[in-house]
Amino acid sequence: MAYADITTLTGRSGAQYQFTIYPRSTTFAPKGGVYIMGRSDADNRYAFCYVGHTPDFSVRPFARDKTGCFDQFRANSIFILDEENPSRRAEITEDLIAAYAPTCNTL
Repeated sequence: MAYADITTLTGRSGAQYQFTIYPRSTTFAPKGGVYIMGRSDADNRYAFCYVGHTPDFSVRPFARDKTGCFDQFRANSIFILDEENPSRRAEITEDLIAAYAPTCNTL
């Protein structure tokens, strides 16, 4: 996978969600959605450390209290799913946390 690629992730429920991959430093327009912090590993594979949601992607950093965990994990990528509905964002986030158990979500 490369940056700006689309990938599909599956939640514990079996629902599938399409995310776009960006470098961690990317700035975004002010819209809401779900995001996943991760890093690219060998062979274009990714490891995830955090799943969250925000009403406004333009406000950075995401999850300010988790920034140290992101840095320690060496997160260099962010996966973005646009979703304006706050309750739907929360549902998707919980579904993905249940599926992937990212380490920064448990701290």
